[in-house]
Amino acid sequence: MGSKEKDIRHVDVLIVGGGPVGLVTAFQLAKFGHSRSIAIIEKYPKSSQDQYGRAITLYPRSSEMLDQLGLADELAQECFACRSTVSYDKDGKEVKGRGWYFMENMKDTQWNFALVLRQKYQEEIFRRRLRQEGVSLEAPVELVSVDVQETTPEDGYRITAIVKDGASGETSNVKCKYLIGADGGKSFVRRALAVPFDGNTTEDKWVRIDGVIETDMPKTRVYGAIESPTHGNVLWAALDHGGTRIGFAFTAERQKAYPEFNEAAAVAEAIESVKPFSLKFKQVDWYTVYSVGQRIARNFFTKDCVFLAGDACHTHSSGAAQGMNTGMHDAVNLAWKLSMVLKGIAPPSLLHTYETERLPNVHKLINYDKDISRLMTMQLPIGWKGDPNADPNEILGVVMEEASTFTTGLSIAFDLNTINVKGSFVSNCDPAPVSPGQRGPDVQLQKPGTNEATRLHKETPNIARFHIVVFSGEPEYTSSNLKDFSAAVETSKVFSNAALPISWLTIPAKGGPSAFEILGVMPLGKVFYDQKHTAHERYGVDIKEGAVVVLRPDGWIATATALRAGAVKELESYFGMCLEF
Repeated sequence: MGSKEKDIRHVDVLIVGGGPVGLVTAFQLAKFGHSRSIAIIEKYPKSSQDQYGRAITLYPRSSEMLDQLGLADELAQECFACRSTVSYDKDGKEVKGRGWYFMENMKDTQWNFALVLRQKYQEEIFRRRLRQEGVSLEAPVELVSVDVQETTPEDGYRITAIVKDGASGETSNVKCKYLIGADGGKSFVRRALAVPFDGNTTEDKWVRIDGVIETDMPKTRVYGAIESPTHGNVLWAALDHGGTRIGFAFTAERQKAYPEFNEAAAVAEAIESVKPFSLKFKQVDWYTVYSVGQRIARNFFTKDCVFLAGDACHTHSSGAAQGMNTGMHDAVNLAWKLSMVLKGIAPPSLLHTYETERLPNVHKLINYDKDISRLMTMQLPIGWKGDPNADPNEILGVVMEEASTFTTGLSIAFDLNTINVKGSFVSNCDPAPVSPGQRGPDVQLQKPGTNEATRLHKETPNIARFHIVVFSGEPEYTSSNLKDFSAAVETSKVFSNAALPISWLTIPAKGGPSAFEILGVMPLGKVFYDQKHTAHERYGVDIKEGAVVVLRPDGWIATATALRAGAVKELESYFGMCLEF
């Protein structure tokens, strides 16, 4: 190796962008054991003086994912937990069941609220936790050049990045195996790799302003809407630290009154937008005006070594508050897969499932957002076939309710593929059982001995390992099958491999003083009781038959088999497809 080569920095992964998506991706990789082989850079200085603004809301599924990474508790400590909503018509009269009303009905999760915490505070938490894992955000450091040598072997340093120190102006070379562009809507990584960014930007402009306010509006510490005839469906969002965000359409007609759009203009328009209520700003933290549009990258993964995540691969309005949530889904879907490939315990082909799983869900979001953003500006959706005189506020309520489980993230699912595989588990239970590719519900359980309450998500943290959950049912009916299954696991050469990234849990539909006596065999992994059968019911498992459910590291269901000896071969086959051992 020549002297110049020695001066080149080598990392497995270079992450570009120090916002929430980049930080959470880096945090996961560091947590999963790669702290010495990753770097994360950010073009702009990051400090406690950062502007507030930007994203504010995490929906239940995002909170669940962050909870399984050990990040959500700190966010919850500082957030405004929003469970209440309100909608007012143009006369200030409360209208039931419109706007953000779906937030009051977010079920099947411990995180049944909107976690409202401004991006500034979220980033501070993520940066601190990342440092605790041994990685610091490098800022201001800008990516100025990317070169991919596609002839370099798959496990080699295919990418050469030139980065520029914003303080000294000096440039240096970084060689990496993988590059992650989490560098926003104007992504340098996306442009450098010539990935098309399909879509358009509309003529519509929206304003967002945060601050501490006084008002005579009856309900203020809520997620609310004011149906303004001049400013569209106005957003009213209670924020952390006693703040409030107001967002509204800024029509071309109203823009004419302002040669320059400054803080005074933002305040004046905010006051107009909430009429007939009064409004006074005691303090303005942040404001912005921006054009609404929807764009999506043609590829989220290119040249087998470059990923795009967050706004770098999809931008849309803030109408349904999906920006940071969609980015969190990207980050969590990608990190465990990349970690396993870096460790050599999964084939590189696993990385292609990032795009095949995330891209369809982003397309679905973009389609919703097109309708929601038009309705919020008092325009009916493009291609609307209903009453041409319909009230956009009323239609908006219907659309947001229809999209509610997707918006909250709880119904986001993936098609069958190499890691979402239909197994031998068949259920006749009502409701229908959860299936491979769907979210694994967070169910209540009890710890042995103390009978302390716990939750499945707490006992299946995201540590880049699969979790095999044995729902062993009522032992009176299932003991024979459980013994056969356990014996087959004991003699399996695959499951005797300690390097396999797999953990076990056993959940009997019964409780008692001794797990061994309840089951009649030594349990597989930790035991948690389901005495009220609610966990079995939620997963569609008959307590007389049991089942084996495999959870992916990110909490989605991988596969499910019947509880019998033959299921072990089935599980071996599944892991043989998605892991290397």
